[in-house]
Amino acid sequence: MTTESKKKKITVLGGGMAALSAVHELTDYPGWKDRYEITVYQIGWRLGGKTATGRGNCNRIEEHGIHILQGWYDTTFRLLRDVYKERKTNNLAPDSPLQDLFKDGLKRNNTTLMTDFDVETGKWTNWPLIFPQLEDLPGDGEPLSTWELIEKGIAMMLEIALGSPYRKGINPISKWILDHYFPSNGEGGLSEPKKKSFLERVIEFFISKKTQIEQFHQEKYDGLVESLDITKNKTDSAAYHRLTKALGILRKIVGIIEKRELKLMGKRPALKRINLMIALAYYNLKGVLEDVYDPRSEKFDFNRINDIDYREWLRKQGAPDWVVFSVVVRFFYTGTFANLVNEKGGAIGAGTALEFFTKSVGYKGSFVFQFVYGTGDVMVMPMYEVLKNRGVEFKFFQEIKQIHYSDTGAIQKISLAEQVKLNGATYDPVKKIGDLNAWPSVPNYEQIDPGYAKRLIDGQVNLEDPWANWTNYQDGTLNLGVDFDEVILGIPIGTLKTICSEIIEKQSKWKLMVDNVLTTPTISSQLWFLPKLKELGFELAAWGLPEEGGAPNVVVYQNPMYSWLDSSLVLPNEDWPAGQKPEFLAYFTGPLTLRAPLPPFTDHNFQKKETQRLIDSFEQWLNDNAGWFWPKGATETYPQGLDFQLLADPENNKDGFSRFVNQYFRANVRPTDHYTLSVPNSHKYRLKTDQSGFSNLFMCGDWIDFGANVGYIDGAIQSGLQAGQALRLKLGLGNHKVIWR
Repeated sequence: MTTESKKKKITVLGGGMAALSAVHELTDYPGWKDRYEITVYQIGWRLGGKTATGRGNCNRIEEHGIHILQGWYDTTFRLLRDVYKERKTNNLAPDSPLQDLFKDGLKRNNTTLMTDFDVETGKWTNWPLIFPQLEDLPGDGEPLSTWELIEKGIAMMLEIALGSPYRKGINPISKWILDHYFPSNGEGGLSEPKKKSFLERVIEFFISKKTQIEQFHQEKYDGLVESLDITKNKTDSAAYHRLTKALGILRKIVGIIEKRELKLMGKRPALKRINLMIALAYYNLKGVLEDVYDPRSEKFDFNRINDIDYREWLRKQGAPDWVVFSVVVRFFYTGTFANLVNEKGGAIGAGTALEFFTKSVGYKGSFVFQFVYGTGDVMVMPMYEVLKNRGVEFKFFQEIKQIHYSDTGAIQKISLAEQVKLNGATYDPVKKIGDLNAWPSVPNYEQIDPGYAKRLIDGQVNLEDPWANWTNYQDGTLNLGVDFDEVILGIPIGTLKTICSEIIEKQSKWKLMVDNVLTTPTISSQLWFLPKLKELGFELAAWGLPEEGGAPNVVVYQNPMYSWLDSSLVLPNEDWPAGQKPEFLAYFTGPLTLRAPLPPFTDHNFQKKETQRLIDSFEQWLNDNAGWFWPKGATETYPQGLDFQLLADPENNKDGFSRFVNQYFRANVRPTDHYTLSVPNSHKYRLKTDQSGFSNLFMCGDWIDFGANVGYIDGAIQSGLQAGQALRLKLGLGNHKVIWR
């Protein structure tokens, strides 16, 4: 199979990270060019899907939402490290400021802030989480085993309970223990005790000083430490018996808490947090050992409890409301955009929530890595450069209309439309910003036929918007045996009802999948401020953060913009005019509740109306809430709000509202932009990459059954690797790398 005529033609539909990962996997083995050729079809002018980035006015970075990489995304980091290595080896971007992933493209952030609303006082309270910084880096070495993750998870709960070493007025002894085990100023490494484990020393501290856990007797301490010392014997059966012993000890401690300390917790926040984390450790461990782990097969199966909501499952374990509705449990729902699914506080499968949390404690390096440039700059553009250099063909401005059903058992035809007429045969998507290759927020109009370019500019048409008032250049078809032999579908599930309607009508498993794997629109906004964060009245120490190395990453109480992140680190890579150079940049995100089902694509003003709804609601949100974070940014008119005159504006408008409107807003109502939810009982309707029902159609995306089945970048990439390997196996190829799950 060495001649051009015998090569298999692989068509990839979509250019998000799942599809790009599938392409990377397909081309990551010697001799692939002798066996197949690959063409990627992408709507619009850029790649990245929900991680796409555009450079707009002043070359400001405009994101789909808040994007970070967490230190337990081993699959993602392994892929990116390989991409950067190959990019450098082949000298693909020799002058780019992005040469090393960790040194140039990412910055550690070990801080997260959870905020809670105290009903009794009517005020918000802050709970800073400072995660230990570790020496090893993600993507290097396999993830921890489930037993190791459980042990580390219990230790992590105690770390969270301890609070912040940077809060003012902290007890000197507590500060010593925290400084010993937490990074100094967000930059140090984790100190390893010479003789005793981390967990042993923390518990010993509480016992010896008789602080919050006075009822925790010495014999219970000795037994708990012994039962959690999994390093002595790593066999599954031994670990199971030790954790069962630990569960019995935790049960006695929780009994003491619920009997003697509940009345004190309202007046002593530190005690409340410690007791909450101990109780959560107990109820989760109890449920895992009873409902998830099978001691006969020695296997964990989180899907066994995915037919029930996580809060309902906690109640089933006997957890009281002060645990079930705690800020930590709420974090599970907000972290997966599931908190507004219903009017009961959200919905997420218990197994998905538990597995997601269990995996997260196995982070390496830092808990969070922020992008120094745009997500598309750091992650998507290097992928494109490497894949293009490998010989992959990219076709932009290709709108997929229909993957036609066929009763032959193989996809025979795909209908698509070419959105614009190009000046040349190909389109170069790159925008040069100095020596950096970036993605523009609008197409490179000079490469488009002048007539079509003028129509796009005059009509302010967004070719990624399915409701856009636009007539495509020409329709076309891809045919089996001529244009493709194999197909990888990497387009999000929200679009399948449109582009796979024939298949859904004929195959019940497809209909069950699109009806039961739910999605939600999201919203995001970016605010550029002229003053620095401190000048707005945000005192890092008062919030329990270090003065350096701890950018606020805040999960707030108030919906819908429940999360904001200090993203000021990207500002040196933007080009603002003199007098309007921002000193602080805040990214906001949250879920969007639709008032009605999505309208037909003939409603050309729908996207505009939803964006305006976002602007209006966010203006009110800021007027009601911003003063809590930035008290010096408020006005007399809105003492809890925000003075819009403090916002940077390229046009330097005089009135505050115009400055506000010139910030960046995204209402992600497009079906391709929706976040994939993990509602209870939906896991059974997900299809694996090779379960499409067609011999030549493979699927990838965080909506398929890839394993953990929660919407996050690492899962999307895992699904892409699975699609690539499944297709290669069909072609009789193997010796694949292990896919970490």
